[in-house]
Amino acid sequence: MLFPEKIIDVIADCVAWADKLTRADLSSGIIVTENDYTSNFTAALRREVTARHIPGLHARIQVLSPTVERGNGVDGCIILSNSQEFKIGMFEAKWPRLSSNINSWDSLQKSTGKSHFDNQIARQKFAAEHGVAVWEMFYSEHSFGEQPSFMQSEGSSCVWHKFASEASLVRADANKPWTDEELETLLRSNSTDTASIIREICECKQGTPRPKQGYADALGNLGAPEKALVLSFPGRSRKVKR
Repeated sequence: MLFPEKIIDVIADCVAWADKLTRADLSSGIIVTENDYTSNFTAALRREVTARHIPGLHARIQVLSPTVERGNGVDGCIILSNSQEFKIGMFEAKWPRLSSNINSWDSLQKSTGKSHFDNQIARQKFAAEHGVAVWEMFYSEHSFGEQPSFMQSEGSSCVWHKFASEASLVRADANKPWTDEELETLLRSNSTDTASIIREICECKQGTPRPKQGYADALGNLGAPEKALVLSFPGRSRKVKR
């Protein structure tokens, strides 16, 4: 494991609370865009971690190299680091607006005439094949308890890139945008919460550890966003308890 089990528990709890707090702001209209949610979520997670005052556990925003190539179909980046190695997590943010709009969260690209979301999933493949833990993150503006049955009850609904890619490849018509019905099918089969996503990365069930070095150099041409949230703790534990 990347960290001791108790530290993983703390980080997962911080992630759950950060996502829940950000969803509350979205539901109340304080947050109005996907990018706004993403930045508020990472900021809330940083504050949650800092507020716990766990010795050795730190959270900070890392500005990545402006020369790094962008455009791999992700909006957010979280780096989890101990004293010897680190792992990279990236996610694409989507706000389907299921309470007010119908089949409006995806669109056709002018250049290809194909689904924009399919294109984003395809572009994520390079990072996923190079050890990055990649997932799709669907935001919900519903009040708690009023979200559709196929969405998470307290935070965002997440799907690992692997499952999103599989669904994308078998779509009946790639020349049409994703529909709400297709999203429902994807989430009913593969949805998980943000805390479970981060826990799987920390427990080395997702993503590949990298030797400790400059984060920007390690990201190279993986197309990370301009900033990343870095969660670090010096200790680690390789043994996963079953």
